[in-house]
Amino acid sequence: MQLKLRKIVAFVGVWSCAAFAQTTLHTTTTLVFVPTLVQTPDKDLVFSLRAEDFVLTDNGVQQRVTLEEQAKRPLSLVVLMQTGGDARGQFPSYAHLDTMIAELLGEAPNEVSIVNFDSQPEAASPFTTNVAEWGDAIDHPEAGDRGAATFDSLEYGLDLLRKRPAGNRHAILLLSQEHDVGSKMPLKEVLRELGETNTAIYSVTFSAEKTAARQAFKDPGSLNKPLHVGEGDYQAYFNLSEPLRLILGAMSKNTSAEVATLSGGEWSSFDNAQELAQDLGGLTSHLHNSYVLSFTPTSSEPGLHTIKVRLAHHPELLVSARSNYWASEPSIQK
Repeated sequence: MQLKLRKIVAFVGVWSCAAFAQTTLHTTTTLVFVPTLVQTPDKDLVFSLRAEDFVLTDNGVQQRVTLEEQAKRPLSLVVLMQTGGDARGQFPSYAHLDTMIAELLGEAPNEVSIVNFDSQPEAASPFTTNVAEWGDAIDHPEAGDRGAATFDSLEYGLDLLRKRPAGNRHAILLLSQEHDVGSKMPLKEVLRELGETNTAIYSVTFSAEKTAARQAFKDPGSLNKPLHVGEGDYQAYFNLSEPLRLILGAMSKNTSAEVATLSGGEWSSFDNAQELAQDLGGLTSHLHNSYVLSFTPTSSEPGLHTIKVRLAHHPELLVSARSNYWASEPSIQK
């Protein structure tokens, strides 16, 4: 789920008696937005709940909750599409991706920007309310280099969203493999920026190992250098380094899913066009049928805050909401 954090900056002038220098203290009053999905055990959506039905705590302290009207807050969406690394093996799954993104985006004034990435993010398309403007580029991307710099691309997407209207909902749709390859931005910094900019990540991933193995049967093989065994030379058609890479990759964490979960978004995986359509269809329903809770924290303590949301009188229902946000420290400038 998403959580929106709107900052109102106050400027307080403080005079030092010793130096008579003017100092500006920057503090923040934070309104935290927590989109929340409620479902039955059979995964049916639950409607008609009111603010008093929700119990929300911030670092264990119950907060006063307001139920926002989601329709009054347009969506700014950045779509990050991996085109590098093993992504080309999934390009056939993108055949009607523009239509799926249009359904996810909804009607104007909701807006979207498309960013392809390999070892680095490419220049973003201008934000538009009409996905069809970029339909061919979305459905038929060009293959990039061998990189998959997911973290660097997330930081790039967050920077794009910082420049959108503050009252908008902010979200990123990440279409990528499960593991980051080649980013300079550490995961810790990405998570901190997610908390500060209040953006939800919706991650739809493919297995790079499965995709690479499938693609290997389609690509022409190459011979390795001869092996010297006894008195003869034997030409080898296998590459031991590639299976090792695939095994190590499979043992790694699904970092794209981890980022989505920590941001309050959702994640799913696909291996073909049909599964991708199903995943994005479910995501579209959840994104547009969430409750949006808001509260003003009673604590101004900087750092990571833990959020928990439950229902007061319906323990049988399933509640999915963001689990944290990041409160910035006040800064002093002279």
